[in-house]
Amino acid sequence: MHVLVLGPTGVVGAEVVREALDDARVSRVAAVARRPLVLSDARLDTILHDDFRDFSDLRSRLADVDAAICALGMAWPRAESEAQYRAVTYEYVLALARALAHSRADARFCFVSGHGAASSSRQTWARIKAETEEALEQVFGARLVVFRPGYIYPVHGREKPYWGDTAMKPFMPFRRALGRYITDSVTVARALLCAALGGDVVSPAGNYEIKVAAEKYVASRAAPVPSA
Repeated sequence: MHVLVLGPTGVVGAEVVREALDDARVSRVAAVARRPLVLSDARLDTILHDDFRDFSDLRSRLADVDAAICALGMAWPRAESEAQYRAVTYEYVLALARALAHSRADARFCFVSGHGAASSSRQTWARIKAETEEALEQVFGARLVVFRPGYIYPVHGREKPYWGDTAMKPFMPFRRALGRYITDSVTVARALLCAALGGDVVSPAGNYEIKVAAEKYVASRAAPVPSA
């Protein structure tokens, strides 16, 4: 299984890479990024790429990708403008999606959207997320799995401090009761890999479905591999 990760330096993307490299079923992890990753492994292929609006020159390297996990994104409060948020959330994601679909017509695509994404929302970020989901569905059809997590607690920390973590910290002891709104990076990464490896995951997947998918993934890793 060859998995591609877009956004491998972020909280979720880095967790996906970490979990995938610990899974013997994943033969190769291709991580598309603008800068080198901290992680290193014989199965990790870091693809340094500057122009996220155009991935056409990577098509030959995408031909054997079985599934892509798109964890690229930014928090709406951190965006300098609506145009910047749209570029990262919609334009960059669709650019990779189209390049992948051109190179590997049967590839699966797992997209990290957000809780509350809806075309009818009053929130600009939610409408843009929904627009991205709809555009991806046109490209991948049933091979698209959308994830709509709530707040994601960074289990292994975050490269740059985020005020949202400080604001959410008092609620973490009540996470079980607030499961609809709070999850963590490991749970989301495992759910993404469950779908990438062909597991049955409801789409769009909210926090409950993400938890179920993560549990399926852990169980599948523990299951004995059938002998040839």
